[in-house]
Amino acid sequence: MRKFFILLVAVTSMLTLDTFAQQSSEAKKAAAKAKREQLMQTRLELLKTELGLTDVQMEKFAPVYRKYRSEIQKATSSNREARTKKANITNENALKVVSARLTNNILTSAIKQRYLLIFAEVIEPMQVMKLYNVDSKISKEASKIMKYRNTATSMDKKR
Repeated sequence: MRKFFILLVAVTSMLTLDTFAQQSSEAKKAAAKAKREQLMQTRLELLKTELGLTDVQMEKFAPVYRKYRSEIQKATSSNREARTKKANITNENALKVVSARLTNNILTSAIKQRYLLIFAEVIEPMQVMKLYNVDSKISKEASKIMKYRNTATSMDKKR
């Protein structure tokens, strides 16, 4: 499991180093798309290792997982208030932020529930159970890294 997090940190760090380069709008979009794809590949490789997936299972699992992550991403990114930073929460918007975050939890839980049986069609039930645990850990670690990266980037801009 330790190798898992080290690999995630290494790949994410590598991806963030490019961010500081000046690029055109189209180049930035292409670079962001490439980074997202690279991060997805890293996720899939980690999941293959952690879940003990065979190549045959992985062939069936990868497209389903990609669609799953896409739906989770859409559900969480569409709610702007849920992404309000702690430092920006005031008495006026606190309840809206909490409500938005709870809504995100409900939406993601519904997606996870829907995919439970879909995943069970392509991998073993014990692997499905482990998938949800490992995916959650990956997301938490990625979130920490992004938070650190955003803090470092904002500090660089102040200089």
